[in-house]
Amino acid sequence: MNPANSTNGGHTEMASICERYRKLYGGLIFDVLEHMGHPNQAVSHKLTALHAEMKLAGPAFTVKGTVSTEKDESKRYKRLAMIKQMSFPCIEVRDAGTPFHVALYGELSATTARAHGAVGALVDGGVRDSSHLVKMEFPVFCRYRNPVEAFGRWMMLDYQVPIRIHGELSESIIVHPGDFIFGDFDGVVVIPRDLTIPVLEECERIIGIEDTARVEFARGDDPVAVFERHKRL
Repeated sequence: MNPANSTNGGHTEMASICERYRKLYGGLIFDVLEHMGHPNQAVSHKLTALHAEMKLAGPAFTVKGTVSTEKDESKRYKRLAMIKQMSFPCIEVRDAGTPFHVALYGELSATTARAHGAVGALVDGGVRDSSHLVKMEFPVFCRYRNPVEAFGRWMMLDYQVPIRIHGELSESIIVHPGDFIFGDFDGVVVIPRDLTIPVLEECERIIGIEDTARVEFARGDDPVAVFERHKRL
């Protein structure tokens, strides 16, 4: 099954997949990915949620940027036109693009993106209008916050292409369009597109085991015996 099917049915199915992922947590997803041979899928801990309750769950819509001093309005329009290519549900993922501290994302970006299907954003750089984003309840994970306008300091090169973002156990992680992005208060993991369903199903299996083990631990059963009965992986 292709979890990123472009039909309306595919959108409905992906929305259901996202809802199932939102019931999971990052540590479990990381463990399953590592067990499947993908140990370097954790995004740098420096990319954090604007609010502790925010979660990311959805396929990546990637944006590649670069340093620019141009203030050509046509570049701004190109970025706005890009948003029309989004489809519900997706997570906009922006690479760093520049070593300078500028805000690559803000409230107007989020408002427009949400109207075209985005359900969150992962920004390997700065964000501004943070209080507005929190009030919108639009999940955004970023490297830092500042008020610095990106126009004239950064520009979009391309979108829906492979990009690199900073990793936790590796210098960088390649994010392909359609890779599944999950983020919670512990951090963000990138699930390769073809593993979206296998990882989800394995996590759900383990959640069931954990629920049973949690009850047994809580009532004081021998912890070694409980562990042996309910090994996750």
